[in-house]
Amino acid sequence: MIESERDLFVRKLRELYHLERELEELQTELAEATTDEELEEFYMAHSEATTDQVGRLDVVFEGIDAEPGPIEHEPLDTLRSEREELVDDLERPVLGDLVEAEFGRTIERLEITILETLLELADRMNLPEEIVDPLEETKTEAEDGLERLRDLTAAA
Repeated sequence: MIESERDLFVRKLRELYHLERELEELQTELAEATTDEELEEFYMAHSEATTDQVGRLDVVFEGIDAEPGPIEHEPLDTLRSEREELVDDLERPVLGDLVEAEFGRTIERLEITILETLLELADRMNLPEEIVDPLEETKTEAEDGLERLRDLTAAA
């Protein structure tokens, strides 16, 4: 039950944590699925960044005295299923690069949206910089990732 801003903050933080943990494994799959070398390099590098982001979220959990805890994040599961269906229907593998880039952009937007909510809650709760800074850094990385994916798609 969500009864306070803190409860909502913990819930959204858990959603983001679950998303990032799933992405740690998924990035390699996306890199292997693409035929475009630059897109493959993006996903491999982004996999390392995602691991760093998970580490930052661990610090945030410690800072608010909460545990990551299990939580289902249905939007990611739905997006993965839709991606897999679309990839299975493709007759030309090169079209898969557009699907993989679209999936990546969607995930980045989802991350950014959750982070915006977390930062708004952090502001309302007057949380210290030790909690806000890692969230802001992660948001900046997600925005940079989104921009890089846009550039890669435009170049294709």
